[in-house]
This record gives sequence, C-alpha cells and structure tokens, in this order.
Amino acid sequence: MLIAKGYSVRFILDSGHKFSAPRGAALLHDPSGKDWPACSGLVLVIQRTGEEISDSKADDYFGSQPMKGRVALPPKSLSDWKRLGMIDEIEYSRRRPRGLPADNKGDYFHPFKGEAVLYRRGRTYRMELMKSCVWNWRGIVRP
Repeated sequence: MLIAKGYSVRFILDSGHKFSAPRGAALLHDPSGKDWPACSGLVLVIQRTGEEISDSKADDYFGSQPMKGRVALPPKSLSDWKRLGMIDEIEYSRRRPRGLPADNKGDYFHPFKGEAVLYRRGRTYRMELMKSCVWNWRGIVRP
C-alpha cells in the first residue's frame, strides 16, 4: 500500500534546476515494497475516493483512520523513465487531514547531496534512493 507522505512537492537538482509536481500530486511511499520499491518515491496525482480504510500503520501515521485514494501505477522499469539528474533537495508540505496532530503539519525538506536520482515520465516523478534508505512518519530520514 502506498502512503501519501506530503503534497506541494518540489525537487531541486544539483544543477540548480527545479521541478514542481502538478497540483493534486502527492509524494507516495510503499514501506512494504510490495506495490512499489521501498527505496523509491513516486510523485503523482491521486484520485481521492472518500472511503476510509483500516490500517494500523496508516492510523499511526495520520492520527486517524486514513482515506483511500486511487492511482495508476507507472512502469517500474527505469528504462521507461527519463533521467533528470541528481537531487540536491526535496521540499514538501503536510496538511492536517482529519485529525493529523497539529505538530505533524508543516513544511518539510530533505537534503540529498547527490544520493538520490530524479526521473520523470509524463507528469509523474520518481526518486530513486540508495538501498539503505530509511523513511519514517515524517518522510525521508536517509539518505
């Protein structure tokens, strides 16, 4: 299951180029690696369904029962993606949907300093992190 970690996503590459996700896009992560590789993040537009789901990890993350959304997963093979460059930093925000504790709301950033690569396929972005990546309730911890 993919979990939305943030919105209003912007990537800054080591070249200085900046790429902003389209309106309605979310930074998605699959901690299990079942639906999408665990050390890869997707940024794409999600369709909200309004349905609640029961998932203890997601409950812990959001502070309340999360809402279901739909996405059409792009191909996993990197050969289907255009490489944009090395990511220097990612910026994203976290809203306060349905009870997310106020201290979890805010603007976040994470510096990569050349340890992550950005790819694009149409309006969808993908960031590839090192195999030893770590994500937590806020987002990316390492690299």
